[in-house]
Amino acid sequence: MGEKEPKTSKDFVNLARKSDRVRAIREAKGSHVIIEFDDSSSISVPVYGNKQLSKGIHQKLLKTFKSAGILE
Repeated sequence: MGEKEPKTSKDFVNLARKSDRVRAIREAKGSHVIIEFDDSSSISVPVYGNKQLSKGIHQKLLKTFKSAGILE
């Protein structure tokens, strides 16, 4: 897609909003957002403002977005 790699949860949510491969984005309990992809997979994203995500959560989100075809 040519975009820089997302670093924060807001970056991931904004990227999902722009994608045509996302079925739904909905608010969850607390400060989480659930992103449902067209391939029937989903992931819960913790939204902590513009704080950088921990390494493990960041890697999991990258892997999920790549497998859904949103990131290269």
